[in-house]
Amino acid sequence: MRKLKDFPTGAVLSVVTGRLVSENHIDGVYEVLNWMTGKSLYTHQLPRVSREAEPLILALHPDLAHAKEEAEQVNGDNWREWLATWKARYGETIGVPKMTIAEHERIDPLSELSEKVHPDRIAVLKAMEGQSDGE
Repeated sequence: MRKLKDFPTGAVLSVVTGRLVSENHIDGVYEVLNWMTGKSLYTHQLPRVSREAEPLILALHPDLAHAKEEAEQVNGDNWREWLATWKARYGETIGVPKMTIAEHERIDPLSELSEKVHPDRIAVLKAMEGQSDGE
């Protein structure tokens, strides 16, 4: 049996539709996708991992396919009303599955970033051992 976890409807719909309708904004998308992958994702990884997650979520909740079509009408002025409609239809939370190794391509975040931007534009900062905030 597949391991599931419930997340706020807006966060799950944000992953499925590509429209940010999560009440806790991008944090909701991170929470869903980080749990599904078991990784702490970087911002540039969210679109790819969302594409991986979408069919898994839709396989469990086929009714959400309609949300993708309807989301084309969503904007900064009407997203709360749209989300309220979907909460009335589906409830406050939606269960999502953990991804398997076969369902999620694990790519080193810095390697993936270097495919998107020139390596000269990437700065990697490492914390010094023994130092904490404010030192």
